[in-house]
Amino acid sequence: MLELRTYSLANEAARRRYTEDFWPGHVRSLAKYGITVHGVWTDTATDGHRVLALIGYRAGEDPHRLADAYRASTDFAADHAGFDVALITSVHTVTLEPVAGT
Repeated sequence: MLELRTYSLANEAARRRYTEDFWPGHVRSLAKYGITVHGVWTDTATDGHRVLALIGYRAGEDPHRLADAYRASTDFAADHAGFDVALITSVHTVTLEPVAGT
């Protein structure tokens, strides 16, 4: 299963810090919990304060269980230390289903 997550940040400085400081460690930590980050991008078409991440889960796994395990971990606390999550003004998640035959 794949999810496309869009994170809106408060400003350009927050977006830059989020992509340069937060995400590299976050990618490594999530992998320990069976969550794969297929890529992280910035949205350049509008205000430039959005970050998109394509997140994958192993077939047959419950994404909520994996996310809960990560959120309960010391890795989660370490990943979020020093980043003010209030700078994330919204998160939008879309679950993606493959189109048959593609």
